[in-house]
Amino acid sequence: MQESRRPLGSATRWGPLFGTRARDWAETWEGPLGWGTPVYAQVLDRAKIEPGTRVLDCGCGAGRFPRMAADRGAIVAGIDAAAPLIEIAAERTPEGDFRVGDLEALPWSEDSFDVVTGFSSFQFADDKARALAEARRVSQSQVVVVIPSRVPESGVTQVFKPLFPLFPPEALESMKQSGMFALSEPGKLEEVLPAARLKAREDVEVDCPIVFEDVDTAVRAFVGAGPTALAIQHSGEEAVAGAVRSALSLFADSEGHVTLPGWYRTVIAEV
Repeated sequence: MQESRRPLGSATRWGPLFGTRARDWAETWEGPLGWGTPVYAQVLDRAKIEPGTRVLDCGCGAGRFPRMAADRGAIVAGIDAAAPLIEIAAERTPEGDFRVGDLEALPWSEDSFDVVTGFSSFQFADDKARALAEARRVSQSQVVVVIPSRVPESGVTQVFKPLFPLFPPEALESMKQSGMFALSEPGKLEEVLPAARLKAREDVEVDCPIVFEDVDTAVRAFVGAGPTALAIQHSGEEAVAGAVRSALSLFADSEGHVTLPGWYRTVIAEV
């Protein structure tokens, strides 16, 4: 009997938050200079994504990585909890198979893909082992897990830290279990991978700075991020945007460009 693919807790919480300002997210974090380009390129090469490779991106957001994979000739699909982001992903890659759903209940059959990826996404699942087991179930070959590393040195961390007093206390506590750094603690991923019956074939750290053309664009990016919506609901947009702008000033150069240092651990696991 096939297990139900019904949505679970994390998708119902995070989907509306990340979907609130989907266009802002797509044009900043997933714009031409935003997050991910060095990591995306590294995964495309190391996972040998080429014409005909079937790729599923879990937590695909506005679909920048699937678009890059499709440009190499891959057959792409994506899933995200935020319907407005999925709409943008489908606009970017009309030939792709994009669905709204939950990482813990993927709506595809076993062995549907050659490569399943998750770029800073699996840590948002309530049950991370289940989410990774779902990725393994639908993959014939590889599961790629990308999570933030060097968290204290990360520019994203340094911008978010002054915002913590603006969040409701219960949200901060919840994000330790389901949030952007929930798999970054040393040893955490090592616990979860075996529980999902995955074995790392390659485990590297990729230097991945995040670049915004100016402070206004960077403020728009952070104000439009899913977790920030919780702070805005609690303390108001003016207070949150002001705190973000102040923190970003440390990373702006003389021409106004903002560069945030970042590092991401990239694990390619065999199924």
